[in-house]
Amino acid sequence: MIRKCTEKDKKRLLDYLEKEPALNLFTIGDIEMYGFDSSSQDVWCYENESLEIEGVLLRYKKNLIPTHSIDFSGIEEFISLIQTIDFTYLSGKQAILKDYQEAFPSLIATSTYFAECQKLAEKVDTTRVEDLEVEGISEYFQLMRTCFNKCELVAEEVVEKIKSGKAVMKIVKNQAGKIVAGGEVSVESQTSGMIIGVGTLPKDRGHGFASAVVSELVNHCHEQGKSACLFYNNPIAGKIYKRLGFQDLDQWMMLKKK
Repeated sequence: MIRKCTEKDKKRLLDYLEKEPALNLFTIGDIEMYGFDSSSQDVWCYENESLEIEGVLLRYKKNLIPTHSIDFSGIEEFISLIQTIDFTYLSGKQAILKDYQEAFPSLIATSTYFAECQKLAEKVDTTRVEDLEVEGISEYFQLMRTCFNKCELVAEEVVEKIKSGKAVMKIVKNQAGKIVAGGEVSVESQTSGMIIGVGTLPKDRGHGFASAVVSELVNHCHEQGKSACLFYNNPIAGKIYKRLGFQDLDQWMMLKKK
């Protein structure tokens, strides 16, 4: 049986999700941060006849993340529910997303590796890494657009995070003071942090700037007693991350509407 969750379900949900704390980082982090009364978020669970949780579906804005086993008995109910939701992205472990891919054949699929670092394996010089300041936001956004052809960050939200001290956004500047590399920890749970948007301007690559940024972001996570996680699909980037101490946990799939 599928049902909408409330605050009373929080502990049981987290107990279920924390069986794989890194892979369920987004769902755990969003539940811890936004709870059950936000208009931006909904959480459903599927319970068996013994009222044990066998699956969780999270909606954060227009992003959906299903979490369950490969042989999940409630897959048809989850698919039926998803068909009633206005969403843009459906993401999760690749092994379980294949059923959703068949149910929503018009969605565009992309796959990446999901990796975790519990201990840095290589010491990297991070002396040039610094925190992003408010006055550098516009330049940081341009860095993201150059590296990834898009920037989904919202200036007002980043300003608020920086001023409140909640931002974990690291940059490297060149000799002229221009931002040439950067990245951030975007989501955190009590056990893990997700590193995203690590990029270096094309003409400034090959100097170890990305490794330095990642190392500082990993250090932030480890100082909080958390592991550091990230996605990658570039073999060159993968070699860098593995050299730093990241290990592949699984493959992650994202299904996107055209």
